[in-house]
Amino acid sequence: MTTTPIPFRPLVSPRPAGAALRPVAMLCTTLALTACGGGGSDADTDAAATASRITLAAAPALPAGAAPVPALTYSCGNVALGSARSGEIEVPAGQVCVLQGTTVDGNIKLNRGSVLDARDVTVIGNVQADGAASVLLAGASSLTGSVQVKQGGSATIVGVRIDGDLQFDANREALLAAGNRVGGNIQVVGNRGGVTLNDNRAIGNLQCKDNVPAPQGGGNTAASIEDQCRGMQPAVAGTPGQPANPPVAPVPPLAGATLPAATFASGSNVVCRNVSLGAQTYANVEVPAGARCELFGTRLTGNLELGPGASVDARDVRAAGSLQGDGAGTVMVSGGRFDGSVQLERGQAATLAGAGVGGSVQLKVNAGLLWLQDLRVSGDIQLFDNRGGATLNANVADGNLQCKGNAPVPTGRGNRAASKEDQCRAL
Repeated sequence: MTTTPIPFRPLVSPRPAGAALRPVAMLCTTLALTACGGGGSDADTDAAATASRITLAAAPALPAGAAPVPALTYSCGNVALGSARSGEIEVPAGQVCVLQGTTVDGNIKLNRGSVLDARDVTVIGNVQADGAASVLLAGASSLTGSVQVKQGGSATIVGVRIDGDLQFDANREALLAAGNRVGGNIQVVGNRGGVTLNDNRAIGNLQCKDNVPAPQGGGNTAASIEDQCRGMQPAVAGTPGQPANPPVAPVPPLAGATLPAATFASGSNVVCRNVSLGAQTYANVEVPAGARCELFGTRLTGNLELGPGASVDARDVRAAGSLQGDGAGTVMVSGGRFDGSVQLERGQAATLAGAGVGGSVQLKVNAGLLWLQDLRVSGDIQLFDNRGGATLNANVADGNLQCKGNAPVPTGRGNRAASKEDQCRAL
């Protein structure tokens, strides 16, 4: 599949306003691991048992999408579809699609940086992911075509019936295929984030080449098991390389304002309590404890300050000062620039995407998922002692990228800095 890279611009929410981001749990595997090449008449039973012993985190909480129109391509961007019937589905670049019990008459195509969480789906075609951030296929899912995951991030394929091939090609993050039944080949080539293969059954061949590290796993059956997979070492649950249910950026709520519009005197200090501010110029904006504020193209000669539990959706904001929050709720910044620093401590989830920062970005002791993408930072990017997970993609810092004491360890790729240190050294 050919896709055109599009900068990540989070404009639509994966959940209703005010809803808490669900934590991204690590994929828990309690697999009975055996030597590669087992099989016999119990292969299907073994595959089903393996799939049943894998616990996945809950799907991202997204708003329901519009009803599909039969035979037309459906753009599944930051929405969820249930047991509807759709034509071909396309996931826009950098956005998230959740499918639960959906029937797709055609292919599912993922653009660069996108995320798919699909469970109990029926696809009359292929899943094609070229440069996607992450792919999850699980539950009682089936495809008449192939699954092709290329040059992207992570993938988790569990308990799926695939009539065609399963292909992992040149991906950078952890891959898991477990308990799948494949009518064609399983091909694992040139991946760099670790691959785990357990109890898959292929009518064709299982082929593994040029993966670093070599794939792990066991209990797979195929017409032939070749190259790196021939002597595959059993995987150890919980070791590096086991994928997580993919983290999903907590992107902003809706395409437009969701709060009542308000206008204040130009140049004044504003207390933004559950209102939406437009393209006016103010001095400082304070969001008081527990309140929400939306800013669209707003200019500030001072700071944007968040009280405990306060949430903000700031799009294309130009501020001469800083963004500061201690104990804040959900923070969403898309585009724009802060000439000062971004400092968020002891808060919840935060998305910072496509923005410029004249000082440093400092994220400390936050409990929710942190998503940093396409930032241009004149100072340092520092992530210390956060507990909700962090993903950093394609950020550029003139200073250092420093990550310490975060659990889980941050993930991502394509970041540039004067130095990348500690937990972020490989990002």
